[in-house]
Amino acid sequence: MTGSFDTIDRSAEPKQSATDQQSFELSSVVVEYDGKPNRCTIYPKKATRLQRMASWITADAATFVSLDEMC
Repeated sequence: MTGSFDTIDRSAEPKQSATDQQSFELSSVVVEYDGKPNRCTIYPKKATRLQRMASWITADAATFVSLDEMC
């Protein structure tokens, strides 16, 4: 067998540019911990379980601010 993982043919995959617009809703969940900072996870609302595993972000809940605070 020859070849390697980095020889995958990506020419069949559609290319997205920075100007492509996608619209989707986000969901979030906050997990509260005793003695540690609470953690907030944000993920696409309509994502499947498999998609969620690849498209989420988690951070300490205190690092997030509301949009009203940013303006």
